[in-house]
Amino acid sequence: AALPDQAALQVRMLQTELMVGALTCNQRTDYNMFVTRFQPQLTKQGKQLQAFFKHSHGARATTELNDFVTRIANESARRGMVKRGAFCRGTDRIHANARSLAAAELPQFASLQNFSGQHGILPCHTKVAQKAALTK
Repeated sequence: AALPDQAALQVRMLQTELMVGALTCNQRTDYNMFVTRFQPQLTKQGKQLQAFFKHSHGARATTELNDFVTRIANESARRGMVKRGAFCRGTDRIHANARSLAAAELPQFASLQNFSGQHGILPCHTKVAQKAALTK
């Protein structure tokens, strides 16, 4: 996945983590404020994510995207069940830190979260580097 795709994946990871926190930790008010505040950025990143899945999976894009969203939500929920206190403190801290963000800072903020890379989709720069090494 290219850098814009990685950003979209990480923003989705963040949004999913906070959505699970809304349900698991009774943080619905914070989640609703987050979604309202960052709606334009969430929409932009959501469209990037859809484009990435369309490019990667063609006709199966919608199914693959839905499977991806379900998988990351289940993983967040699993962590929320295993260590609920720590999970809820984490999502609470994310909400507190996000309140001072400008909308444009959301992708960078998402990339800094400890779960941001757990989407399981590798960045493509490794392929580019491998290809460059082979052509030398």
